[in-house]
Amino acid sequence: MESSSLTAKTCLSIFDKVPPKKASMALDLIKEALASNPDTLQEILQKVFAFPLKSAEDTMTDNKRFLLCEFNRHLESYRSPFSNSYIPPHAGEEPRISDSLLTFEKHANEVWDTYTDLYYGKDAIGSVYVKPLAGVSFLACFLVQKDVEGDERLNSGQWNSGHIVQIGKTSKGTAKYKIRSSISIAMEPSNDTCLSGQLCRDTEETHEVNEQNSLTNHLENVGKMIESIEIDLRSNLESVHFPKTQQVLENIRQPLPGAKAGIPILHARLPSQQPKSGGSKKKSFLPPGAVAMPGMGGAHVEALNTAVLKRAGKK
Repeated sequence: MESSSLTAKTCLSIFDKVPPKKASMALDLIKEALASNPDTLQEILQKVFAFPLKSAEDTMTDNKRFLLCEFNRHLESYRSPFSNSYIPPHAGEEPRISDSLLTFEKHANEVWDTYTDLYYGKDAIGSVYVKPLAGVSFLACFLVQKDVEGDERLNSGQWNSGHIVQIGKTSKGTAKYKIRSSISIAMEPSNDTCLSGQLCRDTEETHEVNEQNSLTNHLENVGKMIESIEIDLRSNLESVHFPKTQQVLENIRQPLPGAKAGIPILHARLPSQQPKSGGSKKKSFLPPGAVAMPGMGGAHVEALNTAVLKRAGKK
């Protein structure tokens, strides 16, 4: 048991350091290496995401898009949270969740859709999946994906975030929540330049729960925790990680005198720290025509622009 736990911990540590674009390949290698150890593999799959996330359309619900991950996967099909059907359909028995968990999942997707719209915009995709887990109440997975394409200053960009929530059994009016959060951002200002990174965090809290209304309380408690975690992680990206990247770039390369930049200036910003309000229009620090890309903030945009231009000047 101790050996399996150490193996899982080692795999998770390595996976957290893999560039986001290679996460799927790294996960496939982990699956291959642990094929003979299904228990350890299952423990890992309940804690990682293969970013960037992919999506599919549910033709039974007006082609609503939903995100694909290990939580809603069965063989080569994925369960839609809207119709509770597997896409594409396949022969044989399909795993289903209980009616109570299905009700929780439905309400969670409605709330999560509103959260995604307010923080990330209407073009972002959000999905929630739930499944039972022995020894605890259940597991829930909250996902968000935001794409930016076709902007003259940015070839492509993508924000992915995921939260795996382990909800403990209610005891003496309280329940324990364990959340493993991952945020990934990747931007390509030019064909030969890619800026990407990933942050992971484990959070554990205990909150009060009314046993007669436990599912609603669980949703309220988890929602507040995820909102706080995402705000904190975005702040770290903005104030710590990107400035450090800028510092490293400046130390590696210095611009040539009179050199012209070959890489377009990158304008970007994080999802708003506070949800948008219909009553007042929030002032944006973005210049006219700039792309609103989650993952970076105004305080370091100019610094990152300088770093990118310096790198271009050396080519």
